[in-house]
Amino acid sequence: MNISTKMIFRTALAFLLVSLLSMQVFAKSQLDDDLTAEELALLADDSRIKVSFDSKALEVEFADSFDERALGLMHRKTLCEDCGMLFQFDSERFASIWMKNTFVPLDLAYITVDGSIVDIQALKPHDLTAVKSPKLVLYALEMNQGWFAKNGIKVGDRVSIEGRVKQPKRKTAK
Repeated sequence: MNISTKMIFRTALAFLLVSLLSMQVFAKSQLDDDLTAEELALLADDSRIKVSFDSKALEVEFADSFDERALGLMHRKTLCEDCGMLFQFDSERFASIWMKNTFVPLDLAYITVDGSIVDIQALKPHDLTAVKSPKLVLYALEMNQGWFAKNGIKVGDRVSIEGRVKQPKRKTAK
């Protein structure tokens, strides 16, 4: 190869590499430009857990750390039909959830330590209103809006959670 052919080859190769890297960055930025590296890592974490109802069993994402709960389903543009996220709090509490940076309309079920659903609420995308649990709960399950009704699941039903759940910290009476 002569010098001009080598230069053309190197230039073309450099252009190809830059193009490929740009496409990767663009694809990642499609999720949302506001995501940090830590948030991307949390989204990539595939920790899942099995939840079962009388009529249905499925695997959902599992958020049991503060950072995972804080990120939740933020920045998702879509959610598959039976996809969702189970949040486990560190201890039973009056919980509250909002929809900051959440694009998908969701239903939220608050669940007690024994697996009883005590409330189901419809949540609107980007609504910063805190939706509070009516009782002490250990879990919250977010699914696509209408999912609970479509599957005949209602307040009073029980959920079985199988997998790596943390033992809740019990509140002690003083």
